[in-house]
Amino acid sequence: MSIKSLLTTVEPEDLKNVKNFCKVDGDLEDQEITGMMLSARRDIIGQVGDRIDDFFDDNWNFKYAVWLKTYHSYNNRDTSSNAMTFEIQDTYNSTINAMKDDYRYRVWLEDKENDHDDGERNED
Repeated sequence: MSIKSLLTTVEPEDLKNVKNFCKVDGDLEDQEITGMMLSARRDIIGQVGDRIDDFFDDNWNFKYAVWLKTYHSYNNRDTSSNAMTFEIQDTYNSTINAMKDDYRYRVWLEDKENDHDDGERNED
């Protein structure tokens, strides 16, 4: 799925998985959860990068980070509560950092390959 699609569309299976993770039954809040998922994706892609369009496809860390961010947003959505709120887990930040490392490595490989291809063209 392209980054543009990830930022605008939530597939039914993805919504189902997040609702299971958040322990949400029924479909009363599907629209809100979908919005939270899109917001989570935008945040994560913004932190990691958007140069490699297929980087987030079948990426377990991305999926898990979206689940964690959505879960956190869902459980802390009330702006006027007497309940104690908590910062998002360190697991989320660790997952983002792991993706950043993988992403930078892929960018480095692509740049290296492009530099190699440019060198071959200049020799012709």
